[in-house]
Amino acid sequence: MTSEQNKAIVRRFWQAYETNDQAALNEVLSPALVARTPGAPEPQNREMHLQGIRMFTAAFSDRQFTVDEMIAEGDVVATRTTLRGTHTGEWQGHAPTGKRISAPGLTLERIQDGKIVERWFSFDVPAVMQQLGLSPQPERAP
Repeated sequence: MTSEQNKAIVRRFWQAYETNDQAALNEVLSPALVARTPGAPEPQNREMHLQGIRMFTAAFSDRQFTVDEMIAEGDVVATRTTLRGTHTGEWQGHAPTGKRISAPGLTLERIQDGKIVERWFSFDVPAVMQQLGLSPQPERAP
């Protein structure tokens, strides 16, 4: 597949995530998916990853992902995103706050046979926690 075709697959993933299109997510994520995030003890398989997406979707019902930059080389696509949404459901054990968030994220997806077979993903959880009022604001130097 070409770099542009691989980018299109990743764009389709983000669109499906944003619209909670489970059928499209199942289409673009390989059954053999391995997903990793910093701080997680073990990689996730496809079902674990989809479960995490469903939980996040329930917590931020109006989420939007803006693709700020996308670069592809070979079978790997790197994407810089901005997540925006409103905290309307439980997230990480915290009741809904009704507050808006905006946070940057980075992902790497490896594409094989038209499907995402590997994902590395990270977004700024500390910034989200601060925006939701669930952790203190960092002190600024005088």
